[in-house]
Amino acid sequence: MNLVLKKDVKSFVIVIIFGILMGSLCAVLDLFPYDNIWTFSSFSGSLGFWAITGMIVLMQSDNYKLAGINTFLYFAFMNAFFFFVYLLLPIAHPRITTFLDASISALYWTIPSFICGICAIITYQAKKNNWLGIVALSLPLGLLISEFVSLGLSVIINHKYLFQTIIDLIGIVLIFILYKDKKSSIKVLLTSILVGLIILLIQFLLYGGILGY
Repeated sequence: MNLVLKKDVKSFVIVIIFGILMGSLCAVLDLFPYDNIWTFSSFSGSLGFWAITGMIVLMQSDNYKLAGINTFLYFAFMNAFFFFVYLLLPIAHPRITTFLDASISALYWTIPSFICGICAIITYQAKKNNWLGIVALSLPLGLLISEFVSLGLSVIINHKYLFQTIIDLIGIVLIFILYKDKKSSIKVLLTSILVGLIILLIQFLLYGGILGY
C-alpha cells in the first residue's frame, strides 16, 4: 500500500478526521440493542475494530515515529468524540451526562491512546521482512485470533456478538493479506496461531474458560 501519511499538517488532519468519524460511528451504533445476535452496540469494544483501523493508520505512516504519533492522534480523537457525540444521542449513559463528564472521560482515554501509540512504534516493525517483522505482526494477529475464537463461542452458545466476530475475521484476513510479504506468510500464520493459543490458554487459566464477554 502506498504511503500517504507524511510529516505535514494535511496528514495529521486526515488522521484526526478519521478518528472523529470512527468515534462518532461507534457512539451511534450504541443506539442498537445489546441483547440480540448482532450486538452492534459493542462495536467499539471489538479488538477487530481497534486492530483494523489502528493498523491502517500505522501502516500508512511514513516512519515508526509518525506511526506512533498518528496512532495516538487517531485513538485520542476517536475516543474523545465517542463521548462527545454520546451527549447528543437519545440514550442515557451512567457516566456521561454533561460536557464536563465527556471531557473528563476523553482526557482519561488519552492514556490508553498513548499506550497504543507506543505499541504502534513496536508493531511498525511488521513492515520489515525478517523475524522481528514476523513477530511484530503476529502479536496483533494472535490477539485477533484469540478474540475471534472467544466471540465465535459466544455466537454459538449465547447468540451474541456475531458482528464483532465477523469484524475480527475481516481484520485477520486483511492484515494477513495486505501487510506481509508472501514468502513469510506461512511463518506469520503459524506464529499468529501460536500467539492466539497462548492467549487463550492464559485466559482459561485466569478465568476458567475462554468464552468471549
